[in-house]
Amino acid sequence: MLHRFKTPLIIIFVSVISIFTGMKVLSYFTHSDLPEINIYGLQKDGYYSNTVECSLVSDNSYKIDNVNIFLDGKELNVPGLNKIGKKSFKLPFTIETKDLKNGKHCLDIQVVDASYNKNKNEESFDFYVDNTPLKAAFLQQEYKVEQGRTIHAKIQSNKKLANTEIQFLEKTYKFYPESEFSKTYECFIPLDCEQKPGEYMLNVDVQDFVKNKIKLTGKVSIKEANFPKQKGFSVAQGKLEEEKEISMSNKILEEALEKWLEDSPDKKLWSGNFELPIDVKRVSTPFGEIRTSAEKGRYLHKAVDVLNYPRSIVWASQDGRVIIKDRFLLTGNTVVVDHGIGIFTMYCHLEDFADIEVGDIVKKGNPLGRLGMTGYANGYHLHWELRVNNVAVDPFQWTKRTF
Repeated sequence: MLHRFKTPLIIIFVSVISIFTGMKVLSYFTHSDLPEINIYGLQKDGYYSNTVECSLVSDNSYKIDNVNIFLDGKELNVPGLNKIGKKSFKLPFTIETKDLKNGKHCLDIQVVDASYNKNKNEESFDFYVDNTPLKAAFLQQEYKVEQGRTIHAKIQSNKKLANTEIQFLEKTYKFYPESEFSKTYECFIPLDCEQKPGEYMLNVDVQDFVKNKIKLTGKVSIKEANFPKQKGFSVAQGKLEEEKEISMSNKILEEALEKWLEDSPDKKLWSGNFELPIDVKRVSTPFGEIRTSAEKGRYLHKAVDVLNYPRSIVWASQDGRVIIKDRFLLTGNTVVVDHGIGIFTMYCHLEDFADIEVGDIVKKGNPLGRLGMTGYANGYHLHWELRVNNVAVDPFQWTKRTF
C-alpha cells in the first residue's frame, strides 16, 4: 500500500521540480525588464561640498549580475560592484568633492542583470561641487528714502545664491539676480506713504546651494514726505449709484491682487525705465495727496492722476503680462499689468479697453484702453498706480531712474 502512494508523490514532486526549473529557464531566456536604479544622497542638479555619502538601492524582478559607477567618465573604485548576485541590494559609496573642481560633474550608473539578455539600465546624474567659502556684501549699506518711495537694495556675491531674504519692518522680501547669470542680487522694498519716519535696520540672510550662511546688516533713514492736501473732492451720488449697478466691489480687486502676487514670476519682465502711460498734459493729483471727501472721509491718494484729452490712448508703461481687466466700483474700467517679481502697474477709470485679454504679454507702449472717467471719478483722467509687493509707491520714481 505504501509503495502504491509513494509513486504518485514522486511523480508530483518531479513534476513540480520540472515546472519550477522550466519556469526558471524560461525566465532566464525571456526576461526583459530593465533593472532599477535608485540613488540616495545625491540629487540631480544638486550642489555638494566635502564628502558625499551615497548609496545605490535596487529591488528587481531578476537578480543583478554587476554594477558600474563612473564619475566624469572614470570608474569609481567601489567594493562589490561586480559581485552582486541578488535581486535586492544596497551598495554604499562616497564622493570626495575636495578632489574635484568646483562646478558641474556627472555620475553615470550602469546596472546589468544576470539573464540571458543581459538587460542593462543606465542613468546619469549631473551635480555641482561648491567648496568655495561664501562671500557677500551690500553695494550700498545705507539708504535715505522718503515715505512712499521704493528702496532698491543690492548685494554682490562671489557665487550663485540659493536663497537670499531681507527682513525690514517685520516683513520679508526676496532678492533676485539682476540677470540670468549675474552674481549681483537686487530687492525692491516698498515704503508705505504712512510709514513713520525714522531710522530702521535691514537684516539680510544669505545662503548658497551647499547651505553656507552669512548675515548682512544695513540701515534705512525714512524721511517725511511733504504730501499736499486737497479739500472738496466729490462725486455725484447718481453716478455712484449707477456704478454700483454695473461694477464689482473693489474688495474683489484687492483679493485678486493678493492672489496674483503669489503667482508673479521670479524674474523681471522689464528692462530700463518705466514710461508715463499717456502724453501727460497736467498732473491733477500728485502721489500721496491727502484727500477729504464726503464718501470716503480723509485718506491718502496712493497713485497719480494725470490728464490728457478725453478718450486719448493709454498705453503700457513697461513690458509685462495682463493679469486683470474688469470694472470695479471705485476704479472703474481697470487694467493691471504684472512686470514680474511682484511689480504691478494699474490703469484706472478707462473709457473702454483695447483688444487685450488676461494672460496677454504686452510691450511698453502697447495700447491698454482709452482715458475715461468710469468708477469713482468726476472728470476725465487716468489714475496710474504702481505697487511693489502690493504696496502702492510713487510711480514717478520709476520713470526717473532705472530699477
